Amino acid sequence: MKEPTATRPARVGLVSLGCAKNLVDTEVMVGMLLRAGLEVTNEAAQADVVIVNTCAFIDSAKEESVNAILQSVEWRNWKQRGQGVVVAGCLPQRFRSQLPVLLPEVDAFVGLDQVPQIVDVVRQVLARRPPSQSCTSRGGTIEAPPLVRISPRSRYIPDYATPRFRLTPHHFAYVKIAEGCNHPCSFCVIPRIRGAYRSRPQADIVAEAKTLVASGVRELNLISQDSTCYGMDLRPDRGNFSRPERFGAARKSLSRPVSTISTLLRELNAVPGDFWIRLLYTLSLIHISEPTRLLSISYAVFCLKKKKTQNRRKTKRRTRRKKKE
Repeated sequence: MKEPTATRPARVGLVSLGCAKNLVDTEVMVGMLLRAGLEVTNEAAQADVVIVNTCAFIDSAKEESVNAILQSVEWRNWKQRGQGVVVAGCLPQRFRSQLPVLLPEVDAFVGLDQVPQIVDVVRQVLARRPPSQSCTSRGGTIEAPPLVRISPRSRYIPDYATPRFRLTPHHFAYVKIAEGCNHPCSFCVIPRIRGAYRSRPQADIVAEAKTLVASGVRELNLISQDSTCYGMDLRPDRGNFSRPERFGAARKSLSRPVSTISTLLRELNAVPGDFWIRLLYTLSLIHISEPTRLLSISYAVFCLKKKKTQNRRKTKRRTRRKKKE
């Protein structure tokens, strides 16, 4: 691998693990890197820096993330001493104090709120790892401790203006409508990792959806930890709504107009184009009356889009038959 020069920008390789929300974070990082003039490569041998975007939800996900980190470090130590390794995502966010001690051979640890700063982190890593810098196998030492860029509590959520390079097939895309979670489930660590529930403004989501549909996307996948709660945190009085009675009281007190998952689905349904909407991660365990309406609206949106597609296909078939006649 040749070193970055004035004629050849730095190359960055990425490994994305975990859920669709993590994939959107990876897409944002790729968008940031490309906008800054850096190159993105699928080949580790060509990369000046490798970013591992990790998951830390369950034990198997943590194991997969740690293995990916160790494999990247081992490759660097044996094949490419000048290559930097950056660990991003949920694993460093959850274990921000432990990981720099356990994995000192990693060059930088980046939290969820530092996704927009990935370009600066990559440049700092490149500056700290000249080809002549000593590097040993796991358990050895390096010249400088890892960079640690992790906020104690995540608050970031990308908006429509955020650079993003989609990594999904051309026909479908993920649209992150909210981030974080307010449910105090004893079995889940998501609130500790991704912070409190926070919704994107409805107009911002619709603007992104219009752009995606115009670019040829036929399936919009709306994602958040609990899409049922979308908009509840945008109320003027943003109290906790993690219990059924609190959610019900908060929903009844909503003023009009106010953003909810129902209003979002209705406005998305009005977007011109041939596409359908898939609503992911609706937790109905704490909601009593709302899920029936939500699921009905979601199913109606899907059926309406499907019907439009079928009608267009029938029209095209009739047109072809007339031409043959």
